Amino acid sequence: MRDLINYWGTLTYHDPARILRKLRAIERKLAHVEIDDLVRQLRTNELKKYREWTDAALFTYGMGLAQGVPMGYATEEAGDYDFVTAWHRDDQQSFCPVQLKELPPRDRNPTATLEGLLRNLRPAPAPSRTVLAVKLNRATRLNLKSLALPPIPFAQLWFFWAAAPDGTRYALYGDALTMPGQIEFDYPE
Repeated sequence: MRDLINYWGTLTYHDPARILRKLRAIERKLAHVEIDDLVRQLRTNELKKYREWTDAALFTYGMGLAQGVPMGYATEEAGDYDFVTAWHRDDQQSFCPVQLKELPPRDRNPTATLEGLLRNLRPAPAPSRTVLAVKLNRATRLNLKSLALPPIPFAQLWFFWAAAPDGTRYALYGDALTMPGQIEFDYPE
């Protein structure tokens, strides 16, 4: 484990607020340009990693606000994680690997359910330190407090979603495996 933590210390971590502000500026510039909806929504195979990196920035930004500490993220996909978060508290650097999943919009997969997504998680061969972050990417009403959770092979379970239709506010709910709480936050401008 020490080797892995040392490796995570060598990665380049991005400031999620700075990245999200740059992405919003690009969105505004392209708002009136005629672009295929799949491209605009980063829904092509070639653009998938950029959609996931955007989600990593959103999750990391929200977690930093929830924890009261600035966090960075590195887009390092390996093993059971898609990115790594890092932060400093009391002169100690900490890292957390994060696996990202998505409940896609209804027009992308009308039969997908949150229960199905969680039920189909692969069991971990050993206890995992990895956090599972699930983006809820559809307009729906879910009662996360009463969600029947199957065994989750991750250290923590968090959900995040757009809390405003125009993407100006987001919500973060978790850790759903212990004592969950919810915060809302503004998209950084």
